[in-house]
Amino acid sequence: MRKLSQRHLTPKKLSKRAKKDGEKLIREMREAVKKDPKVIEKFKEYGVPLEDIDKVHIEFCELEVSAKTKDEKIYLNEKMLEDDSKVQDPTHYVVHEMMHYLQQSTGKTLDKSEKKETDYLDLPTEQEAFEVQVEFKEREEGPAEAEKYVEQLLDHHEIDGKEREDKEEELLG
Repeated sequence: MRKLSQRHLTPKKLSKRAKKDGEKLIREMREAVKKDPKVIEKFKEYGVPLEDIDKVHIEFCELEVSAKTKDEKIYLNEKMLEDDSKVQDPTHYVVHEMMHYLQQSTGKTLDKSEKKETDYLDLPTEQEAFEVQVEFKEREEGPAEAEKYVEQLLDHHEIDGKEREDKEEELLG
C-alpha cells in the first residue's frame, strides 16, 4: 500500500477552532454532495450506495495541492479553512474527489504506465472527475464561476492555444 508522499501530505494537527469548523464544513459538504443529481447518477453508475458518502473518510490537512484521494480517503487542503482563503466553498473539490473515491473503491483506476504516458488533464479518471466537478460548480454557483474555475485550472496547467480552447469546451460542455 503506497502512502502519500511528503510532497503531497504532511499530517498536522489543526487548531481546535479549525478542527471544529472543519468537521462542521465536512458534514455540510457531505449533505450537498448527496443531493447533487450528477453525483447520484455516478454512484448508481458505479453500483455504490449513495449512503457510502457518509462513510468516506474526509479530512483537512496540510497539502501542497487543493485536494487528494488516496486509498479511498479524501484529503482537503487545510488552507481552505482560513478566513482569507480564495476558496469560499470547497464542496466542488469534494465532488471531484468523490469521483476518485468511486474509481478507487470499484477498481476502475489507471495503472502507473497510463498515468505516466498521458497528460494529467487527459487522464480518463481526471476527465470524469473534472466534468462532474465543473457541472456541480455551475449548478451551485452559476456559469460564470464555473468558467472562472476552468480558466484557473487551465492557467495552472499552462494550457494554451487550440489545446486550451478544446479543453475549455470539453470541461464546460
